Amino acid sequence: MSSLTPCFILHQRPYRETSLLLDVLSQQFGRVSLIAKGVRKQKRSQMGLYQLYQPLLIEWIGRGELQTLTQIETMSPRYILKAESALCGLYINELMVKLLPLHEPEQAIFSAYQNALESLQMMENTQLTLRLFEKRLLSQLGYGLVLEREFENGQLIKQQQQYYYQADAGLARWYPGQKQTAISGRSLQHLADESGFDSESLKEIKQMMRSVLNFYLDGKPLQSRQLFTELHRLNK
Repeated sequence: MSSLTPCFILHQRPYRETSLLLDVLSQQFGRVSLIAKGVRKQKRSQMGLYQLYQPLLIEWIGRGELQTLTQIETMSPRYILKAESALCGLYINELMVKLLPLHEPEQAIFSAYQNALESLQMMENTQLTLRLFEKRLLSQLGYGLVLEREFENGQLIKQQQQYYYQADAGLARWYPGQKQTAISGRSLQHLADESGFDSESLKEIKQMMRSVLNFYLDGKPLQSRQLFTELHRLNK
C-alpha cells in the first residue's frame, strides 16, 4: 500500500462503464498502472483531477501490475501546454508509457519530467526540451549515450568528422554511401555539453535520437509522432 505520493497521470482510458485505467508516473514508485473505480460517475469538476500535466498526490492499494486508486488530490496548479508544446507533452508521456518498466523508482526521471513541463509551458525551445529529456530518459533506463569516443577504437570524436550512433554499441565513423544517418562531431559535442545548440545541431541530434529510440521501441510507431506529422502537413 502506498501513502500519498507526488504523481502525474501519463495516460488514461475508459474501463468498463464507470472506471478509468491510469498510467501514472510517481516520484517514489516509478510508473504504476491504476484502476480508478467509479470515477466517471463523478461531477465534471472532480473529473478535472484526472487531467494530464496536473501535479497530484495519489494513494493506492494492491499487488501485481494493476492496483487500485484510493485517494487523489491536487498538489499544485496544472501545467498549461498549448499548440506545439501540447504535442510535445503527449510525446514525452507516450515515451515513458512505452519504455519505463513498472514499479521501479525513477526519481531522476520525475524531476526531468517536471523540468520539461515547465519549459514547455513557458514555450521555450521545444526541440531542445525534447532532446534533453530523451537523453535523460535513456540514461535512466540504462541506455546512456556515450558521446565522447568511438566504440571500436576509443578515439575521441572530432568536431568536423561525421559519425553515426549504433544503439547497442555506440559511436562509429560514418562514410559516404552508408545508409545510417550521419551526425557531426560538433553536434555530438553540443549534446554532450548540453550547450551551444543551433538549428543545425538540433536537427542532426533529432535524427540520431529518433534512430536510437526506435531501436528500444522495437520499431513500434508512436501516435504522438503521427500527430506531429499531420500537424506539419496541415501547416504547409
